[in-house]
Parts: sequence; structure tokens; C-alpha cells
Amino acid sequence: MTAIASSLAPPQKILLATDLRSHGDRALDRAAQLARQWQVPLHVVHVQSCPVEDELSPINQPSWRQGHASPVLVERQIRRDLRQEIADLTIHVADGNPADAILDTAAQQGCDLIVLGASEPSSPSALGRVTEQLLRKSPASLLVVKSRPHDAYANVVVGTDFTAESRVGLTTAAQWFPAARLALMHVLDIPYTSLWLDADHSSDLARMEMATMRSFLDDTPLAAEVRERVVPMIEHGHPEIVLRDHVVREEADLVVISAFRRGLAFHLLVGGTSRRIVPAVPSDVLLVRAQQ
Repeated sequence: MTAIASSLAPPQKILLATDLRSHGDRALDRAAQLARQWQVPLHVVHVQSCPVEDELSPINQPSWRQGHASPVLVERQIRRDLRQEIADLTIHVADGNPADAILDTAAQQGCDLIVLGASEPSSPSALGRVTEQLLRKSPASLLVVKSRPHDAYANVVVGTDFTAESRVGLTTAAQWFPAARLALMHVLDIPYTSLWLDADHSSDLARMEMATMRSFLDDTPLAAEVRERVVPMIEHGHPEIVLRDHVVREEADLVVISAFRRGLAFHLLVGGTSRRIVPAVPSDVLLVRAQQ
């Protein structure tokens, strides 16, 4: 219950990590929206890393990579890109490895949510290097923004594997986004199900799965009115494919999954599939980090 309780309250400080490129404006807008919604300070960090040898020559690089911009210019651009004033805004400019600098800033400022834009990897199934490092290392929860925000999150799907720990994702989503529609999804990947389960046994399995879901919900500390708006869902298939299809079909704007500080082991749906889910779904993804 300690891990659940520690994640219930909305973040006290948000850190936005930005490289100042055009695709990062969605993350900037979402971070600003959340800071206003929760009335918490917003920190923004821009990391000026040195280009590696095999990248484009300086003359062909984007303007933000042509040498180090001064902190004054960085702050000017960030404040110009913000569409609304943020009451408590602090901007940091750091040097070095981006992931390490982001984590250092989050630790120094006491930020418990890191927001960053989706990277532009070479294939849709791959993660950017910085995002992957943050997924592995960050003790704070991580929000990867893909869609342009128009309002608060309204349609949220939460993944669960029925463990006590995975309740953190559901209780956090309910507390952070109290007005959102909540779908609770368990995805079971059973190879060749149709070859060994006839219709009768398939029905029995479906009943057992839903009974487990109901028991899981009953044991989750949710207010009665919150429990009533949770839609339980049992699906079969690869988690990243099922979630992607659900997001597209239901126009979900956020997927919430849970991760825990146990080395590289992510307790998420069926197995450690967060590295596949984050790039696969077209919606924003919130990785809730439960403190152990």
C-alpha cells in the first residue's frame, strides 16, 4: 500500500526535457497544460550535447545544433513558444549526455514527472536513445508526448497484469485525471489459442479472466464513483498491437503503464513490453514509476 499511496497525488514538480526542435512543441504544450491543471511548478531543461563524429557537418545541421546557444537565447525561445504564461517557470541549460543531464536536473529540482516529446527513430518500432535510457533509469514517472494537446486527458487506457504492484498505474490515473474515462485492459498473449481451445473452453477461460479482473478491481483502493467509470477489458494478442488498435478505435489520448525500480525488469501487462509499447501506440504514454 505504501507504493500505491506514494503515487496517488499528482506530481509536485514537472520537468520538461526539450531539444528545441519543432516536434517538441507538443510536449511543451502538454507540460504547460499539466502544470496549470495541477498548479505546480514547471522546470524546463535543454541539454546542449556535442555532435558525434558521424553526424552532419555543422553547416548542414539544424540551427539549434550549430554551436551552443546562449542560455538567454534558449530561455527566450522557450518563453516565446509557450502559448500561455506559466506562473512558476524555471529554465535550465545543461551540457553533456542528454539522458544523464535530464536525470540530474530532475533529481536536483525534486521533479517527480519528466515530460518529453516522442523521438524520431529510424523505424516506428524503435525507441530513441534518450527515451530508452530514461525508460530504464528514471526514478521519476515519464510522460512521452506524441499528440498535440487540446485539453486535459479525457480517454485513458491503463494496462494491468493483475499484480498488486500494477494497481499503481490505475490508482495514479484515477487521481491524476479525475474527469477522464478509464479503461482497464489486461492483455493475455496465448500462442495458437484457437488450436487447443474449443468454443466451450474459450468461454470458460473468458469467464475466469473476467472474474480475476473483477476481483482485482474490488481489491483496488478506488472511490465508488471512480470504480463505476472504469471499463474492464480482457484481450488476447500482443500487448503493443492490442493497445495500438484500441487507441486508434476508441480515440484514446493516453496509455498508462507501470514500471518498477527492479533493475531492468518492468512489470507490465505480459512480460517486459514497455520498450515495444511506447513507440507502437499513437497516443501519449505515461510510465508510472512506483517508488519501492
